[in-house]
Amino acid sequence: MAGYLVACVQWHDADALAAYGAIVRDSLLPFGGKYLARGSPETTLEGAHAPQRLAIVEFPSTAAARAWAASDAYAPALKIREQHATTHWIVILEGTP
Repeated sequence: MAGYLVACVQWHDADALAAYGAIVRDSLLPFGGKYLARGSPETTLEGAHAPQRLAIVEFPSTAAARAWAASDAYAPALKIREQHATTHWIVILEGTP
């Protein structure tokens, strides 16, 4: 069953975002990850939470999502993100009620 990573990110440095983006897409491929949506939210329909950027990434499983997040392939991007962004990530399982 597919797993989905939902990321809400506040970047503090535009150059860091560009460097992150140059690494992260290729790091997803060996884990079967693919973006379903990413970018700046169009609008907030309800509530006060207004992240600067959002991403939804589909993986073959939640295990694949966790493996990617802990991988050597993602490690350089993780270092950039940890230094230059405030992030909230969750992983959900397809079909979970």
